[in-house]
Amino acid sequence: MNVEQDVTVLVKTFQRPDALRRLVASIRRFYPSIAVVVVDDSEKPLEPVPQGITRYWPLPFNSLGVSAGRNFGLRQVETEYVLVCDDDMVFGRRTDLAKMLHTLLTTRFDVVSCLWMDHEPWRSIRRGYRRYEGTLEITDGVLVHRPGATRGTVDGLPVFDIVHQFFLARTEALGPDPWDARFKVAGEHVDLFLSLGERGLLSTRLPDVVVDHYPELPPAYEPFRANTSPDAALLREKRGFEREVTVGRLFRPADRLVYELPSTTAATGRRAVRVARRLLREGRLHARSP
Repeated sequence: MNVEQDVTVLVKTFQRPDALRRLVASIRRFYPSIAVVVVDDSEKPLEPVPQGITRYWPLPFNSLGVSAGRNFGLRQVETEYVLVCDDDMVFGRRTDLAKMLHTLLTTRFDVVSCLWMDHEPWRSIRRGYRRYEGTLEITDGVLVHRPGATRGTVDGLPVFDIVHQFFLARTEALGPDPWDARFKVAGEHVDLFLSLGERGLLSTRLPDVVVDHYPELPPAYEPFRANTSPDAALLREKRGFEREVTVGRLFRPADRLVYELPSTTAATGRRAVRVARRLLREGRLHARSP
């Protein structure tokens, strides 16, 4: 199989044009010819459309939401495999889609994700590998999410009930309209993986493939994203539970020492250099002669 011929990257975007451009540029750096399908119901469509986008659908403002938008985009996918990707992700040297595809082809897994390096929204400081993948179960009216927990192993890889919102799957295996279109901004991911589990699909996460996550919260986006109450109520009603509980940590205690503190120090140094250069330009700071 050829990744760039057999995989389509599916992106649902909303009110984050800079994040989308950054994502597309990173994809093209490593995968120049892979198909990139973008569904966009932002207030202002991209004009011009970035050259790296293969097919772009500008739809009426806030007309779909994330679930219906992904369903719409999935119907446009013409390749055997699809990579579902949020618009605030960034590909790097370790974002190896070939390994993810190889896993689909050589194991019993239907959904393959990877490690997710999380960053702080405002200063792009690395927070560490976010352990969102884990188990899900509804017991006594409580939806329990255990990050890092598994259902054992299959073909040498861990089995998870849910993985990150960056995963590769066979297009046909996801089926028509796999996301419940009633979910607009939240809840759709948990509902999707509960449905996939009910259908018997297996999900895993590779330990040596990494994608970067740079959360973006621009003023034009945040008010919509913050309105999660209707979706949370819908998820509780649909799945028959009263509350949600997360058991375990999304980040390891060592992540602060290994990733966050060094990244903070580097960011502080870069900021000091920028400030010094600005002061020099303004004549408020004078360089010393050797």
